[in-house]
Formats: sequence, structure tokens, C-alpha cells
Amino acid sequence: MANLDEYEKDILESVENDEWESKGDLDNRLKELQAYVKSQKKKAISLRVNENDIYELKKKALENSIPYQNLIQMLIHQFATNKIKLSV
Repeated sequence: MANLDEYEKDILESVENDEWESKGDLDNRLKELQAYVKSQKKKAISLRVNENDIYELKKKALENSIPYQNLIQMLIHQFATNKIKLSV
């Protein structure tokens, strides 16, 4: 839980305090969300990355039980949506 930002911690606390209610029909909502995710277009790219950086990414991905390519996608998405900043 240490990786959560304040907003995410507030949401987690709210859920744990039973402040949320199901709107029902979870099966249909799940199918709707899965269809949305599948409809998102993805573009394959090719880039050269330092071998040591890839090693470290793979290690972090393994620590979090996710494929390293998903970790890279998450990093790009978070940067693109201003959730993380890059110091140059």
C-alpha cells in the first residue's frame, strides 16, 4: 500500500469503511468494461533501451508479479496523463 498516492489512499479507506455500494448487475458491468478495454487501440513501437534499465524493469515487474511490458505501458500511461513527472 506504500505505492498509493493520497487520492488512492482516500479511496481505499472509503471502501474499507463500507462507504461504497454496488449498483448491481456486476456481470454486465464487467463485460462492459472488458469491451471498453479491448476496444482501446494499441500501437506497437520499437525503441532502444539500455540493457541495465531493462534488467531493472524486469526485476521490478517480477517483484510486483506483472509482465515487464505491462509495467512499461503503465509508466508511459502515467507519464502521458501527468500522474508522474520526469526530472530532466
